[in-house]
Amino acid sequence: MFSKDLCARRARCASTLALVLALTMPSVRAQDDGGVALDLDEATELALEAQPVLESLEAEIRAMRETAVAARALPDPQLRTGISDLPINTGDAGSFTHDADTQIQIGLMQEFPRAQKRRLRGEQFEHEAQRLEAEYRLAERSIRRDAGSAWLELWRGDQGLRLARASLREAEAQQQAVEIALKTGTATQAEFLAARQEADRLRDEVAGVEQRIAYARHALSRWIGAAAMRPVCPELADAPALPSLDSALQRVRAHPLLAVAAARLAAAQTGTDLARAAYRSDWRVELAYGYRPAFSEMLMLQVGVDLPLFTRNRQDRGLAAALAQQDAAALAIDDIGRQLMAQVRLAHHDYEWLTIRLKDYEQTLLPQSQNRIAAALAGWRSGRNALREVLDARRAALDIQKARLDLQFDRAQRSLELRYLGVLDSNTEENHE
Repeated sequence: MFSKDLCARRARCASTLALVLALTMPSVRAQDDGGVALDLDEATELALEAQPVLESLEAEIRAMRETAVAARALPDPQLRTGISDLPINTGDAGSFTHDADTQIQIGLMQEFPRAQKRRLRGEQFEHEAQRLEAEYRLAERSIRRDAGSAWLELWRGDQGLRLARASLREAEAQQQAVEIALKTGTATQAEFLAARQEADRLRDEVAGVEQRIAYARHALSRWIGAAAMRPVCPELADAPALPSLDSALQRVRAHPLLAVAAARLAAAQTGTDLARAAYRSDWRVELAYGYRPAFSEMLMLQVGVDLPLFTRNRQDRGLAAALAQQDAAALAIDDIGRQLMAQVRLAHHDYEWLTIRLKDYEQTLLPQSQNRIAAALAGWRSGRNALREVLDARRAALDIQKARLDLQFDRAQRSLELRYLGVLDSNTEENHE
């Protein structure tokens, strides 16, 4: 009798185990055929297409170029007209013919700023255009990084959902196994309630991951619009080879942030030259014609010149301010260089260690988890272990897969950061004139 009950329990447990094995076999499948799967590289390229941020910078660059041309030109001449020396009392009031000094004047006045000043003002706007061009390249890198990071959040959510659902199936199968064991008297009510609570908790975890996926899609749509609703490619591209730290530190010197700072310094230096030029006088010429109805016509020629005699509170202050701005711009380059170097060192260090840890997962932890499952199965089949040990071993394997997923995500983030810094892409080292 005991032998028949044992066989019956074995049969029921075997059917439960078959269900567990069918539902929890690890698999990574592509998304439904509702659209072509979106991978990381395509997402970053789509983010650059019709991007308002970049189009705005292009418009600003054009504006600076045009303003530079205008700044080099002479000011527009000024047309002047009026009446001079018109009597306003006595019998001659309002008369244009009684007083010889009364005349109707019309003239032109032209200012002649020094050519050096006009050239320097044009150079300032040229430097601003160069700064905006560097900001354009910086914006391209930032958009690639931010869009890539948004895609990675979606990818992690998608892969995490697969694992969460697998964990839920595992918990539901374990709940069924405990329920069977409860009916056969080999499990307690407390064990059954614990198994059911675990399954309920994992259902909420699945719902939470689905919520995060929806959030990640909306966040990605900020960069690529409706394409964010496409299925996600389940596979990451192969990890790029990491250059040496010395090579990485050399490459980051071509970063657009430094180009932006260098353009600011050049503009500040030009501002200093312009402040020095302010000590030199500008000229203006005015030519006027005076019409006197009852007398001979008049012609007037005047020449004016600036007199920078009191420079203490004007030119001196302007030069001091320009020199201070030049110092600030030079120090900013040093600060940005330090920041970039630190970012490279940190990202390089993390990338190296994450690669080592992932290799350990691939070569050691994942095979060990599969060996544990195989050992638990062998023990259950021989009657030495309970079914719960098989289910626990499989659930532990799923936990290891989740930990590996987090490591894959972290390394991909470091890869994006290194690409942003120009370490992993040789073409980012090009100088854009």
